Amino acid sequence: MKFRLTFLCGSPVSLPGTYNKILQAAILNWLGDEEYGTFLHDRGFQNEKRCFKLYTFSELDGKHEYDTKKRKLVFRDKIQLDLSFYTDEGLPLILKNIEQRKPLRLGENLLELYDCEVVNEIYTDCVVKTVSPVTIHSTFELADGRKKTYYYCPFEKDFSEMIRENLVRKYEAFYGVLPEDSEFKIIPEKREKIKETSFYYNRFFIKGWRGIFQLCGSEEMIRMALLAGIGARNGIGMGCVVQEKIV
Repeated sequence: MKFRLTFLCGSPVSLPGTYNKILQAAILNWLGDEEYGTFLHDRGFQNEKRCFKLYTFSELDGKHEYDTKKRKLVFRDKIQLDLSFYTDEGLPLILKNIEQRKPLRLGENLLELYDCEVVNEIYTDCVVKTVSPVTIHSTFELADGRKKTYYYCPFEKDFSEMIRENLVRKYEAFYGVLPEDSEFKIIPEKREKIKETSFYYNRFFIKGWRGIFQLCGSEEMIRMALLAGIGARNGIGMGCVVQEKIV
């Protein structure tokens, strides 16, 4: 399921420009189940040597400005967060938190839960908007033994196929079998609206893309894309998308 949570900022909320790690920790803590949180953070679902968390979350959306002196983002008033899970294991925890209006501890800030809605989507060909960057990559070993990570651009032909293969591996990790229909394509809707972004997470360089994309494929693959996240590193808040319209 996918939830849209709105929190109130009782006072200005200051965060570093790259706050993925802080927000990830805040979400796992908000769930309130240490065992489940550890599973999501450390293990997830295994497919050979790969681990898939099958959940993701958006960037924070709300009124904010950038404090150039402190190099901080400062949010005020309300903050909106999309939280998406492929499985229903965490659903009782989320519903309990919503019922109890459990606040979100974001760094040093305690945010009051103001509103929550379920984001209903149809698992068919559609247009989506990224609410956190999409990233997909390959890692190569160079002749001297060093490793190099290559990030694919949405305008490269391999981008869509890499995303599709990633979705298939996620499906296999969860169900233990390959999907009956693994057809899937992701196509940039408008070139000028596709924006590149990059940042460091635990000193690891990551490049991603924001924008509007068209998704075409089987129900199984589109459901996985919408709920588990598109591309890689979903567990740190990458690849979260919301459905804009059916095509």
